[in-house]
Amino acid sequence: MQFPSKEVVAHLREMYPKGTRVELISMDDPYTRLKPGDKGRVDFVDDTGTLHTAWDSGPYLGVVYGIDHVRNIVDQKETAQTQPNTRLSKQKSGSKPNRGR
Repeated sequence: MQFPSKEVVAHLREMYPKGTRVELISMDDPYTRLKPGDKGRVDFVDDTGTLHTAWDSGPYLGVVYGIDHVRNIVDQKETAQTQPNTRLSKQKSGSKPNRGR
């Protein structure tokens, strides 16, 4: 196995800072119970490019650079809390929403 360059590791750290939400695409580990679609939160990226991840289903397992695959996702619950719904925030308090009737 060839380790990634310092530049690649730096790029991974920029792409996956602590707290980044990820979704598992594939993992080459016959002993894990993780499956594609599982979600987790990156703790840190080590010098070999491994994304050390706390998975929502319980395990804490690294995603190995060049072998395992994840994608960066946005947690919709967190997005809803940090970005106000402009449609609702413009309504007067206590008024009913206009449903096109």
